[in-house]
Amino acid sequence: MTQPDLTAEQWKRRALRAEGAVFHALWMHPLTYNNETASEMRGRFHQHIEATYPDLITRSSHQPIQVYARADACGCKEDGSVEYENAHNEPDDEDGYVCLRRPLGRVCEHCEDEDGDGPEWLPDGVLWPCPPIVALNACLTGTEETAR
Repeated sequence: MTQPDLTAEQWKRRALRAEGAVFHALWMHPLTYNNETASEMRGRFHQHIEATYPDLITRSSHQPIQVYARADACGCKEDGSVEYENAHNEPDDEDGYVCLRRPLGRVCEHCEDEDGDGPEWLPDGVLWPCPPIVALNACLTGTEETAR
């Protein structure tokens, strides 16, 4: 499940909170009276967002990543066509390629399962939505959901 089933009012609240964060970012200027650097301004902005919109910080860091089967083990028949080549030329993290025709599932970009109890195709991954996103969604909807 990528998004919870929110009411129109819940979507509106979520959109207004994101709009408030963007407005604050556009409104900010460096503090010139003490020669604030870009790094210091970034820190001040991040501190404000963390204090005011912690849910947005969590949603931003816990994004889903689609995981695909390795191209050399996907089972597709190599026919030399352009479609085959396009589906099998995306590099992976281990000097190989993935098959875009064989999605295995989605995991959280941030979370890691240190015990190796994740899905069989990525034991150190955590299925998305991960526990922090499930908790945020439960706060919005008043229900519990599980990773799919």
